[in-house]
Amino acid sequence: MNSNGKLENGFSEYPLGWVIGQNLFFMLYFGIGFVGMLPVKIYSFPLISFLYAAFLILMLLFVLRKHLCTNCYYYGKRCSTGWGILSSLMFNQKTGNYKLGIMLANITWGIATLLPVIIGAILVILDFTIREALILGMFIILTPISFLFHKNSCGRCRMRGICPASMIKEKSNNISFGKS
Repeated sequence: MNSNGKLENGFSEYPLGWVIGQNLFFMLYFGIGFVGMLPVKIYSFPLISFLYAAFLILMLLFVLRKHLCTNCYYYGKRCSTGWGILSSLMFNQKTGNYKLGIMLANITWGIATLLPVIIGAILVILDFTIREALILGMFIILTPISFLFHKNSCGRCRMRGICPASMIKEKSNNISFGKS
């Protein structure tokens, strides 16, 4: 919807390949973050990595689906991640608090991105190994790629004009990473 309350031009449903690619990227991205924190152990157990994974599963697959997706045009439809369909399987439409969802999304993505970088940097500084440096480097390189994927997805979204999380606010779609 734009400021006039109308949906923008864009995908009514995202292509299946887009959805699969987006989710594979997330698994790679968060998987590298998980692996990068494995050396940090509490009583010989990589607790931080497992708490990171549990936090991401809880927030990305349940909490944010309740608060964001139930209020979205793509509820019950194939959005860029397919999570609109997932949400419709778990929650009734318009049952989440959208403002709370936006706040929690910012916190979730901040933790998901910053925690592996901070812990990875500490590991590299305290006990430098090529492995740790490579894992940290890969995660850092994938972070702006994630940003670009998000921006490209927003450029095709029909809600980009009103979504507070949208990286595209203008009416025209000037992103050229494929057909819409």
